[in-house]
Amino acid sequence: MATTSFALGIAATVLISQRKTQRQRASQPSTTDSQLKKEELERNRRAHYFAQVGTWDWEIHADRLHWSDEIYAMFGYKVGEFTPSYQKFIDALHPDDVSSVQSAEQACMKGDKHYEIEYRVVHPDGSIRWLYESGDVLFDDNGKPERFTGIVRDITRSKKANDRFREMAHYDSLTSLPNRELFNQRINDAIARSKQQSKTLALVFMDLNQFKPINDQHGHSTGDKVLQALGQRLKCSTRSIDTVARVGGDEFVAILENVNKEEALKIVENLRALFLQPIAIGPQLFTLGVSIGISLCPDDASDADSLIHIADMAMYQAKKSGSNQIRFGQTKN
Repeated sequence: MATTSFALGIAATVLISQRKTQRQRASQPSTTDSQLKKEELERNRRAHYFAQVGTWDWEIHADRLHWSDEIYAMFGYKVGEFTPSYQKFIDALHPDDVSSVQSAEQACMKGDKHYEIEYRVVHPDGSIRWLYESGDVLFDDNGKPERFTGIVRDITRSKKANDRFREMAHYDSLTSLPNRELFNQRINDAIARSKQQSKTLALVFMDLNQFKPINDQHGHSTGDKVLQALGQRLKCSTRSIDTVARVGGDEFVAILENVNKEEALKIVENLRALFLQPIAIGPQLFTLGVSIGISLCPDDASDADSLIHIADMAMYQAKKSGSNQIRFGQTKN
């Protein structure tokens, strides 16, 4: 019994000593605690670096802007190369994006909405990067904006990937011309502009002749190269306001805006000449023909489906009439 009491007394003494030591350590941060904090800060820094995320803090009244190290590279600078300021931030923005960024900032500082925006910055070497920025405002006791803090991330790669996906969805993979889906969007937009501006619009259907024998005799690979060469010609030979699209295997359409009938015919004759020029693929020359039908808005119709139908029928009439013919469609009257 005495031995047990003695042992308990020793254990109690040791426990009291340990608790005193723990309280002393808690009141005076150890070197280990300091090291843990440093390691945590370093982990956060590395996480921001690999995620391409930077943090910023703008003291609004003092007009002092603080950047984390990651942001300098996003704006094309080395860390500490200059002192960040709100004006330098604005100066780095793409001119077309300044207004939208400042409007979003003002809305957030008024308490209307959270700050979230995508914008472009122009690097000192002239290259352009896309950034995504999100933040919020801290208000003082009087409800006035005091600090603006947030994060910023480089989204250039994802933007480029989205652009590629969008191009794949709206452009023909072989000729890089607009595809049927994009054509459908553009014809409706063009009709709306035609009505607003009281201008004539011409819709042109073009169907290749003598293309099938190229595929049959020389293979689809050669046929694809012929279409690619033709697509390049068409892209380089149309007005900026017009659209030429590939909507089928050997079918092309053109939307000609702000033209009268005579002007439309002149443009179409130039397009026909492009189709008729021989195309060289390696040592071989290939000659194509084309049948063309035209409908006019508002003379023939004022909606896309009717214009397409009329131009398509006119194209078949041209094909029946002989090689390389052009025909206007019947009017709605």
